[in-house]
Amino acid sequence: MTAEANNMKRKVKIGIIGCGQIAQIEHLPYIRDSLDFELYSLCDLSNEVVQAVGELYGIPPERRYTDMDAQLADSQLEAVIICTRDHYEPGLKAARAGKHMLIEKPLAYSLDQADEMIEAARANGVVMMVGYMKRYDPSYEYFRRETERLKDITLVRVHDFGGSFDFTGSLFHICRGTDIPKEILDAGSRHIQDAIVQQLGEQRAHLSQAYSFMLGISTHDSILMRHAFGTPEVLFADVHQDCFLTSVLDYGSFRAVFESGFLPARRIWDEKIWVYAPEKSLTLEFPWPYLKNSPTKLTINENEPESMVNVDKVVVNSFEEAYRAELAHFYDCIVTGGTPLTAGEDARRDIRLAYDMICKVKL
Repeated sequence: MTAEANNMKRKVKIGIIGCGQIAQIEHLPYIRDSLDFELYSLCDLSNEVVQAVGELYGIPPERRYTDMDAQLADSQLEAVIICTRDHYEPGLKAARAGKHMLIEKPLAYSLDQADEMIEAARANGVVMMVGYMKRYDPSYEYFRRETERLKDITLVRVHDFGGSFDFTGSLFHICRGTDIPKEILDAGSRHIQDAIVQQLGEQRAHLSQAYSFMLGISTHDSILMRHAFGTPEVLFADVHQDCFLTSVLDYGSFRAVFESGFLPARRIWDEKIWVYAPEKSLTLEFPWPYLKNSPTKLTINENEPESMVNVDKVVVNSFEEAYRAELAHFYDCIVTGGTPLTAGEDARRDIRLAYDMICKVKL
């Protein structure tokens, strides 16, 4: 596209609901640099945060909110990115206000919540896209094409062990507020826990930490697995040490092992997808998600042609930032009326898969 054509593009007025870490590190900088969006308004429960971020990004004081109802009532606002802890109420309200939305994952903590949000978006004719940025990573697309060429896959292994983010503040300037009353924070936590228990039932409420981690982190990988191989049947699942989940999945001609867990004592990010087949194996390795423009690496293991000499080929397909590609896709869906690759209906399948895994845990 020429520079002249870029200048003629219609900019979509977009706002942020929830101006915390993910908004400040990823979404806000890419909106500021975007030719597609105009950063129009901000909302956060913390007045300290919304004022500090508003000053940093030049948002007029009258478009800095602590009340999302007031923000969403502005007819000039066309779209929002929802970065709150719980996305259910903001998603419903944004849909009913006629705003297109990019919602950070998880879409919701229960299937009933997800269905209500999806129906509200459908009824009001707005785009509902869920923030699985890794789905838009060019290296993942390369990986998918390679998997389609494989014959007789024997095993897939999906592994996601997150670790401490304690050094994030030393790498990025993050505005943090101290003015949100504790009772409001506690009420938010209760709403999330109530939704989880409503989905899991009282008998499995003790597994809520593993389920929450699955939805909050590991759905990044379940959607990649589903988009590459389809939706599996859950054969087995076990949870140990509260949040470590191991599951065996049936894809008919092959099995998949899904592993997730949290290691807060170490600065580790261990996220990979392995695919094994007779002629070659693929390993897709993701970097720490806040390390900007760090490539996702694909390792292809195979024999050299007409020999038994085994080699590893490491493919660095792109340094494109997945968050930037995700934002561009959101814009395209808004202006063309297209369906996102990570639409609400599709994100619901990850909630269902996480629930199905928890249901297989022996009580």
